[in-house]
Formats: sequence, structure tokens, C-alpha cells
Amino acid sequence: MAKSRFFRGLVLLILFGVPTYAVWAQRKAPPRARAETPALAPAPGTFFEDVFTEGVIGERPNLTNVAKSSGSGGGPPAGAEAGGEAPTGGVFAWSKLISASTLEDEVKHSKLILEQEVGTPSQFAGSGYPAARKQMSVLAMMFGIIGEYDGDVRWKKDGPAARDVFGRTAANCKVGTIQVFNEAKQRKIDLEDLLNGSGLKGRTVESEAKANWKQVTDRAPLMQRLEICQQQKMQPWIGSKGEFADHSEELYHEAQLVAAFSEILLKEGMEDADDADYANFAKRMRQAALDVVDAVKTNNYDKARAAVGEIDKSCTECHQDYRA
Repeated sequence: MAKSRFFRGLVLLILFGVPTYAVWAQRKAPPRARAETPALAPAPGTFFEDVFTEGVIGERPNLTNVAKSSGSGGGPPAGAEAGGEAPTGGVFAWSKLISASTLEDEVKHSKLILEQEVGTPSQFAGSGYPAARKQMSVLAMMFGIIGEYDGDVRWKKDGPAARDVFGRTAANCKVGTIQVFNEAKQRKIDLEDLLNGSGLKGRTVESEAKANWKQVTDRAPLMQRLEICQQQKMQPWIGSKGEFADHSEELYHEAQLVAAFSEILLKEGMEDADDADYANFAKRMRQAALDVVDAVKTNNYDKARAAVGEIDKSCTECHQDYRA
């Protein structure tokens, strides 16, 4: 009985006595000493009563103009017109004339033609070298545009060097000698390397991104490719609404090539580019080609037919006074 009372008292002491003692001890404990808050004086010249009147020097920038000049996204420079330089002297807006996919597709298509025309030395010496010259010139122009392109496009890094080597071989393909055949055969290998993603092997000399178009191509092979665009492809494809519907993608491709080639004809150093009448013909052709592109986008057969007719008209009138 006595033990039972003892343990019961011990339990009560633990339950009520210890917390009570802890509270009593806390109340009796002296308060902790705290450090005084430091008095900090502001450094002279750091703070202003009115930051806009005391702290800002000069006029505020016009953020509206900054936004307009910087543009948005990865498109052509703001204010650049089709067929014109950016107003601040920036890169040429090639993307307004020809898409990256059209450039890539034309380069890929060139491989098939070179395989046919650069076959054997005897075949090359016959009909091969004139066709190879034309296609090498097209490749030089495509890579020239790629090197200057104002957006993302395949082979942009290798574009300037490819432009130079294909342009040089195109110039040499005026004859069908064995030396020129071997050079053309090497260009065919270079093209295969580019298409496979290997780049131009063994090219250690860097080329300028901005093309010297007079050295890239002669007018004659350029005009030959324009003739194919116009007479062999675009004209038949707008013969009827059915043809237009069946060949809309190809028409879109060829029209962009015409627009780009027209622009190259206007570049500094190209033959007759400084002649006002000649330049007007090229500009008319360029605009008509862009109208064809727009007609394909909007599925407007009548507009496409009229625009292709304008291309034919500008070419015919130009050829009356100028020859490649």
C-alpha cells in the first residue's frame, strides 16, 4: 500500500512538478543582453530624394525606336525591302526572295545532273562540259546566297568556300580537257561530302561571306538556267488550272529561283548591271517572280498566269537590246 502511494506521488511529481519548475525557472532567469542597433548614416551622393530629377543625366532613350530597329525573331532585318539592303547596311534580305528549303533542294538536285554530265572523260569532252559549266554556275550562285543568307540555312559555314571552288570550276568548264574533267570530278566529290554532312575536306583557306558576284558566275550560264525556269517549266505549268494544281510546288521552287537570279543580275560588277534600262528589266522580272510565289501561296491561278506572262515579256524585251 505504501509503495503504491509512493509511486503515485512520483508520477504526479513528474507530470506537474517538472513543467511548473521549468516555467518558474524561466520567469526567474535574467533577460538576455542584446546588441544595440547600429546608427548608419547614408553615404553622400548615394541616395536621392527624387531619382528622376537628381540621378538621371541626359535624355531618356526612345525605347520604341529601339524595339523597331531590333525586330523580333530570326527573320530579315527590320525595314529591309525585297531586293534591297537593310537600311543600316546590314546583310542582304535574301529570305525575301528565296527560302532556305528552295536553296537546299536546288543543291541536292544539282548532284543528279553532275552525275550525268561528269561521267567519263569522253562524254565530258562532248556534251558534258557545257552542261557541267551551267550546273557548276548554279551551285556557285546557290552557295553564294547561302553564305550571305539572313537566316538559318544548311551549309552556311561552308557556303563561301563552296561558292569559290564551284565558281572557279564553272569558269574552267569552257573547255572539255582531261584536266578540267578531273577538276569537275573533284567538285562532284565535294558536293557529295557536303550532302553527307562532311563539309569541304581539305579547305584551309577561309572565304569572305559577302560574294563578289562578278567572280561567282558569268551571265551566260545564269541566263541558260533562267530559260529553263521560264520556258521548259513555268510556262507549261500555267497552261491550265489542272497543270497549275499538279505542279504548284515545282512552280513555287522555280519562281523563287527566278527572283534570286534576277537579283544577282543587278549585283555590282555583273554585266550591264549599271545600265538603268537593263536594271529595270531585271527588277520587273524579279517582281513578277515574287507575284508567282504569292499566287501559289493563295492558289490564284489567274494571278500566276499573268505573272509568268510578265516574266516572259520582260525577258523578250530585254533580249531585244541585250544578249548574254
